[in-house]
Amino acid sequence: MLNSGYKKAALNDYEKAGEIYKREYESTITYCEVLHNYKQTAVNILKDYEDYISSLANKPKEIEKSTYEISVRRKQFESELDELYLESKKNEKISKKTAGAGVLAGIGIASYGPTAAMGIATTFGTASTGAPIAILAGAAKTNAALAWLGGGTLAAGGGGIAAGETLLALAGPVGWAIGGTALLGSGLMANSKNKKIAEEAKKKTKEIRFETNEVKKIKVKICAEKDAIKSLNDGIDFLLNGFKFYECRDYNQFSNHEKDKLIQMKNSAESLSKRIGVKVS
Repeated sequence: MLNSGYKKAALNDYEKAGEIYKREYESTITYCEVLHNYKQTAVNILKDYEDYISSLANKPKEIEKSTYEISVRRKQFESELDELYLESKKNEKISKKTAGAGVLAGIGIASYGPTAAMGIATTFGTASTGAPIAILAGAAKTNAALAWLGGGTLAAGGGGIAAGETLLALAGPVGWAIGGTALLGSGLMANSKNKKIAEEAKKKTKEIRFETNEVKKIKVKICAEKDAIKSLNDGIDFLLNGFKFYECRDYNQFSNHEKDKLIQMKNSAESLSKRIGVKVS
């Protein structure tokens, strides 16, 4: 058949590009979850730090003031977590109710679980907080993800599993549900000539590759944030355990070296309390 080889090769490239995009997208979601877990660990470490400073006698006013500010930022983040948790539970119920209808309508609905939802929300921000939402592949716009439509395998000489674009939908302020609208569907596959199908597939392949690069850029930012928070967590935890082991609760009895370590821990705690509220853009 005329241009059948051209169509087959184009659809094969399209499918491969989609598979690569899907892997990058899913690994980015995973990194969002890891970052979220590190932030939760940070909350506990900051609480321990605040408790220790509270128990310390004769501490400088500077440290008292700093600890108060750390506590305010930590509580603000915890309040955000509480709101997001309630929203995620509401959204989970909505997703379960709409999933069946979506499948029957030919739209693939792939909703991530509450942990991933919280990870995405705390990484990118939410509509409810007024922060801009950057849902992976690019900020301030709806982006292409991958939906696969059956049409016969390429090996069997069929149209192949055609990659259609899906719209990343905001299902409530958390915004993690993925809905799908097939742009390269059965109508095109059944009624178009091979050349037209191939050209459409090539166009969509280019779009998916662009989105893949966008996801990679954002993943780099998430990894940098993840590493920074983990480093602060580890550093504060190490210093705090040292002070607890020493069991001295009077600043006036500290050596100069211990006072320097306390200032180092204070600075790290300040940085961490600010960092947990940072959103990736």
